[in-house]
Amino acid sequence: MQQRTHLKSGGASKGGALAALGGLGGLASLAGISLPGGGNTEENLAVLKSRQFLWRFIKDQKLMPILFAKGWDSSKGAWRERDVKKQPTMWDGYRTLTGILKASSDKKSGLVTVAVEWTDADLAAKWANTLVARLNDYLRQRAINEGKAKLQYLSRELARTQVEDIRKALFELISQEQKKAMLANTQVQYAFRVIDTAQPPDRKAKPKRSLIVVLSAFVAGFLAMIFVFVREGIRQRRLSDASE
Repeated sequence: MQQRTHLKSGGASKGGALAALGGLGGLASLAGISLPGGGNTEENLAVLKSRQFLWRFIKDQKLMPILFAKGWDSSKGAWRERDVKKQPTMWDGYRTLTGILKASSDKKSGLVTVAVEWTDADLAAKWANTLVARLNDYLRQRAINEGKAKLQYLSRELARTQVEDIRKALFELISQEQKKAMLANTQVQYAFRVIDTAQPPDRKAKPKRSLIVVLSAFVAGFLAMIFVFVREGIRQRRLSDASE
């Protein structure tokens, strides 16, 4: 089953009057402040598929027994394989999860689609929605922490300088960071705004039944043809032996 969540890239705005800073763009860069110019959707999607983020998701959601159900003994709550080296690892879980997790963005519309393919439709929908919620929370918390560090840096620089033009520029940068911090602290859907949450579908995404039927018919016909040839060969062999 494939569950899709449609999102709209949002989050902290990079706009403002920073263009008026002119040559002080280097100071903004030192503080880690982004000047206007492009979104960060691709970076956010890279975080979604990052090892650190997905490892934490697998651990918190206790997905290893689900992702590797054949090797898990639910009655004993342990792996069937006693050899630890042969038990699935977090790397195996990461590779499996990235294989069923699909994320893409439409540059024209700005829409982002996150999809999870799994045999259980309800689980697939739950994972897709939870991943998006956790991604928003992760990016929001990261922005809050980074904002605090940037504001501390700018405040120190403001206390050091007495040049009026630089002080005005620093006040502008501080204002921008305060706006970002306010947005991060108040907006739950920080980086992505959910437009359409994932729901269990009424149809399976795969395997396609029509394709299975065609392939089954082809295989059955091929096996039947082989059976006829083999049976005819045996019959001819028996007739030849009888004539001798």
